[in-house]
Amino acid sequence: MTENPKLKNSNIIDCIPQTKECPLNCAECFYNGGRFYRTIDEPLMPTVEQAKGKIVRVNSGNDSNIHRKQVIEQTKQYPQKFYNTSLPNFDFPAPVVFTCNGHNLILAEKGLENIMYVRVRATIFDLSTIDKAIRHYQIKHKIPVVLTFMHYYHQDLIPEEYRHYFTYKKHVINEYWCHSTEAILAVMARYKSLGVRMCGTPSSSLCVDCRNCELLYLLFNSEKK
Repeated sequence: MTENPKLKNSNIIDCIPQTKECPLNCAECFYNGGRFYRTIDEPLMPTVEQAKGKIVRVNSGNDSNIHRKQVIEQTKQYPQKFYNTSLPNFDFPAPVVFTCNGHNLILAEKGLENIMYVRVRATIFDLSTIDKAIRHYQIKHKIPVVLTFMHYYHQDLIPEEYRHYFTYKKHVINEYWCHSTEAILAVMARYKSLGVRMCGTPSSSLCVDCRNCELLYLLFNSEKK
């Protein structure tokens, strides 16, 4: 199995039971549009041996609520796993990472006890969405929030007056318009007192330099015991 270069040297391993593009088609999706690190015409299913000692990340691409029964059935052999979705159905047999603003911001109220953390697609030109998500999930419901800073393949999606906050560079394997280090630090400073996390670090997008998924998975399970 080809390893996701973003996951190299981490304790996370990818799993995507479905094939073809995700029908949800979130804006600037790395999975759709030919920018994933491997073919999406075949399922990505690590063997039990390959997954041994690792945490299986189900649906970093596509969505765990698409063909949900199939996804649950085909991942039942993994003892350590979490599911990713941008749809507000969190009834899975393992923790869930919920991307709350795949399209419009969703402020869910039901089934939240199974959410490991809420992922917010963050950009410096839409701080109001980040504010609302943090108030609802981290402050009101005590669920950790992790900001994933957006990378734009299409520069015209960035308002012209904010383009100086972005740099065109390689992100893992593809080139995008990425938030500058200064822009990331400015946004994170806004939420410093709240303990909000970010995916990666201001200087690295690799999971080995982040460890949020590993830490929050272990924390979630320890609190459920």
